[in-house]
Amino acid sequence: MPRNKKYEAVSDDQVIHMIDYGVAGSIGDWLNSSDLANERQRSTYEYAGVPLGHLTPQGVSTIVDTSTTEVIEAYIAILSELFLNNGKLARFTPIDEQPGSFKASRDASMITNYAIFKQNRGWEQIQTWMKSALLWKNGIIRWDFVEDFSYKIEEYDRIDQAQLDLLLSDENIEIVGDLQFENELTDIQPDGSGGVAELVYIDVRLRRKRDKSRVKITNIPPENFRIARDAATIEEAAFVGIQTDMTRSDIRKSWPDVADHIDDWDELGAQDDWTMTTSEEQAARKQVTGQGVYTRNTDDMSIEANREITVTECWMPVDRDGDGIAELKRFVVVGSHILFEEDVDDVPLASLNPIDIPFEFYGMSMADFARSSTLASTAILRGFVENTYLTNYAPKLADPNVVDFSTLQNMKPKQIIATNGSPVNAVAQLPPETISTGTVPLLTHLQNVKEQATGMSRAAQGLQDELYVSGNSEAKIAQVQSASQKRIQHIARRFAETGLKRLIQGVYNTMRDNMQTNVKYMDGATFRDVDIQSLPQDMECEIFLDLGENSNANLIAKYGQIGTQVLPGLVEQGYGSVVKPVAGAAIATRVIEALGLDASVFLEDYTTDEFKAHAQEEMAINADAQARTTEMADRLSAAEVGTAEANLLFTESQTQNTMEDNARALTIMLDKHYQEWADIAIKSGKEGVSVPEHPSIPELLMMSKAIMDKAAELSAPQEEEQLEAPLQEQELQQPI
Repeated sequence: MPRNKKYEAVSDDQVIHMIDYGVAGSIGDWLNSSDLANERQRSTYEYAGVPLGHLTPQGVSTIVDTSTTEVIEAYIAILSELFLNNGKLARFTPIDEQPGSFKASRDASMITNYAIFKQNRGWEQIQTWMKSALLWKNGIIRWDFVEDFSYKIEEYDRIDQAQLDLLLSDENIEIVGDLQFENELTDIQPDGSGGVAELVYIDVRLRRKRDKSRVKITNIPPENFRIARDAATIEEAAFVGIQTDMTRSDIRKSWPDVADHIDDWDELGAQDDWTMTTSEEQAARKQVTGQGVYTRNTDDMSIEANREITVTECWMPVDRDGDGIAELKRFVVVGSHILFEEDVDDVPLASLNPIDIPFEFYGMSMADFARSSTLASTAILRGFVENTYLTNYAPKLADPNVVDFSTLQNMKPKQIIATNGSPVNAVAQLPPETISTGTVPLLTHLQNVKEQATGMSRAAQGLQDELYVSGNSEAKIAQVQSASQKRIQHIARRFAETGLKRLIQGVYNTMRDNMQTNVKYMDGATFRDVDIQSLPQDMECEIFLDLGENSNANLIAKYGQIGTQVLPGLVEQGYGSVVKPVAGAAIATRVIEALGLDASVFLEDYTTDEFKAHAQEEMAINADAQARTTEMADRLSAAEVGTAEANLLFTESQTQNTMEDNARALTIMLDKHYQEWADIAIKSGKEGVSVPEHPSIPELLMMSKAIMDKAAELSAPQEEEQLEAPLQEQELQQPI
């Protein structure tokens, strides 16, 4: 038998100690100068192109190369076009093949996209998130469900009981102040008699509450985020935290029960009398935007409620119930006080990282990849500028006993310079050194190195004019640009499969866990609503990114090929029985969904028993009609064969009859011929004249045949000329 063990629950003091240890051992920056913070600060200066920090000039020129700016802005422009152009970032996949599942997945996608892009400033938030990752290694975003209500006052001078009861039947309407009423006579007759006393309320004020609760999306500044050093992902981290400043007033409003028991306010987040109000990273951002950094005396903050205190919000597994298993908890702590504690299923944070380092949470940014090019090009460009400056304003050597230095330093046109003696050898100009001949090729080489390191080539940006010269076809240009964008597509896919997918799933799950009523969303120009509780609890999400094998264009092409080639080919070859009755409807549903439309608007649910029975009936009717058509075709074919045979027999019969008629006519003609010769012979005998020679019948036939052949030869050229004349006329009419 296993022995029951008693585990000790983690106390409040132990929780505070764990949080302090987690903050101390985490990666991040909070008013310190960690290496990570310094790298992000350098990236900020390089992106802004300001000569601060490590870019501080050593000579005259303050120019800074814009390689980092070009790379970051080019990437964010392309990624924003891919992800945020149509406001449809989320796309959930159906859990089965039923049209109802397609509709549920589309509803889930629509309400999630509406929550991100309409209820929040989705385009701005996600664009900032992606730019933070491209510039500062990692971008962090969070989502939370916030209860938010707006109120509208409605006033009525007079309202009767029935109307008031009807308005108050809405649970979002309540009375403001006290009700005042009076009796009013109604139904008074023309002669003044009668009348019924009715209760009427006067000067009524009602307050209508509008529920604006939603999922709120917020970007976390990099200096506020903390994560355990050994963590590779947010899901597996032993400690994840966010440190922010809150006023004492905000703390008391948010957690009044705990705040009432805090007596050591002055010891919480104690700072020196003079303190800088921003971290180094925030100070760098303010410097590059021209805001500057300032300090303030905390003693001047005389209003006690407005004093700021550092608040730590964190997520970590802790065994608070003593069962020996650490559950994921969310804590909000100030000093040694736990302001809030709750059980959570997941950390509502998502991270984007453009270039990952295996087994590490923080990776590399595109600014890191462009840094070497930025620094080298900056040094070379400054040399160019300073050489030009020294060429125009070369330093001079002067003898102080002959020439006045101040006059040489501030020369003016037509100015007379006083000298004490001959100035011929008293003033000499120092020529600047010659620029190396390899400087310009080196700049070109650095440009190529930057493009190879970042993947953001001129071809990818459409800036390579050489692509469009004569001889380069559109197909060749497309191949060059496609090859140069492989790195961009890889980073886009990485963003889609990591942080963006986690954000989409987190927003949807948070909405479903906290919203019990119908959720509205905008479908085109029409508002629709859906019962969010009727949607599946867990849905697989994919990011609406038109790249790769499963892009919309590829899917539509595949479905079209199945519908126009594969299925008809099976039917033609006699394998139509393997095709499901609902194959056509299924293809139509998928094509409509790939087009981003609701298939249920156009198609019936083809998975119901009624539809299947109707489909079976339609198939039987179609099969019967096909059988009848085939039978009629067979009969028609047999009739045509019979007709052909009858025509053949008729033709043979006609030929036989013709031959018999010809033989009969020939016999009659020969008989008549012999009769005539016999008559001639008799007459010749009577007259005593010799009988002429009887012609030979075969010779007569041969003579007739020869005459007919000769006549055919004479008529043949005339017929050919008659046939060629129209052809020649037709050729003349054809355009050349």
